Amino acid sequence: MFLAPDGHEIEIADAAATFLAEAMPIARLHGAAPQSSAALRLTVGEMGWFALALSEEMSGSGLSPVEFALFFREVGRQCGPVDVLAQSLAVLLDMDDTARADLLSGRTGVVLAVGQGLRLLGSPDAVYALDVSPTGSRLLHLGETEAAERPSLDPATPMRSITSLPTTAVATASGEHVWRMGQLGVAAMLIGLAEAALDQIVAYAKVRETFGRKIGSYQAVRHPCADMALRVEAARSQLWYAATALKEGRGDAGVHLDAAKHLANQAAVANADTNIQLHGGIGVTEEHTAHLYLKHALLLAKLFGAKRPLLANLLHAQAEV
Repeated sequence: MFLAPDGHEIEIADAAATFLAEAMPIARLHGAAPQSSAALRLTVGEMGWFALALSEEMSGSGLSPVEFALFFREVGRQCGPVDVLAQSLAVLLDMDDTARADLLSGRTGVVLAVGQGLRLLGSPDAVYALDVSPTGSRLLHLGETEAAERPSLDPATPMRSITSLPTTAVATASGEHVWRMGQLGVAAMLIGLAEAALDQIVAYAKVRETFGRKIGSYQAVRHPCADMALRVEAARSQLWYAATALKEGRGDAGVHLDAAKHLANQAAVANADTNIQLHGGIGVTEEHTAHLYLKHALLLAKLFGAKRPLLANLLHAQAEV
C-alpha cells in the first residue's frame, strides 16, 4: 500500500466487513445494555482476527499495521467493543505460549484499564486488564480484584471501577509499540464510525422529504454533508500514511499517528453530531442508531490520546522529509 489500500488489503477489509456485520451488528446495541459476550470473543478468536499484527513465529498472522488499521476501521463502523482492541494489543506483550494461545483463541478475555487504571472498559467476565502507556504496557490478572459496575454513556462499552490495580504483571512490554498500535486501532475505529455516520445521513437525505422535496436538495443539508465528507477524507488519508509509516519503521511514525488520532477524534465526533442534527428528533430516539455513533465516538476520542496531549505532542514535532 502507498497512500490507499489495494490488492489483498482490500480483500482483508471486505472480509472483515462481512464478518463483523454478522458477528457484531450495530443493531445489537438497542434495548437492554449489552455485554461483550464470551461467545463473541471466541468467534473473533476462531477467525484469527486477534492475531493480525502478531508475527508468524508467535502463531500470529504476520500482517502489518496497515491490515490492523483496516480491520479496526470495520470494527468502528459497527461500534465494536473496546475489548476487541484490548485483546489484540494484549497478545503483543511478552508472555508464555500457553497464555498467548488462550488470548488468541478468546478463551480468556482482556479489558482496557484507563483513568490511572481505576476504570475497566469491557466485558465483566474478562480475566485480565491491559494497562498501556507510551513508555510500556502491563497485563494484569484481575483475580479477586473487586470491581463495581458503573453506568456507561456508551452502550457498546460496559464499565467498572476499582480502587487499585493488581501490582503483579503476568506479561509486560517496554517501549511505545503497544501504545502506538492502540493509537492506530482507535483512530481506525473512529474513522470507520465517521464514515458510517456520513453514509447514514446521505442515505436518509435521498429519501426524506419536506415540502415536496428530498432534503438532500437543500443547501442546509448538502453543505454539512460535504463538510462531513471532507473531514473523513482528511482523517482517512492521514491514517493510511501513519499506518504505512509504522509498517516501514519510519522515525516519525509517532508524529503521524498523533496527527491521525487527532483528525480521527475530530471527524468522528463532528460527523456523529451532524448526523444527529440532520436527522432531527429521530436521531436521538432509542430506535435509531445515530446517537450510538456519537456516544461511541465520545468514548474513543478519550482513549490513546485526547485533544490536549495530542496537540501538545504535535506542537514541537519533527517529521522526516
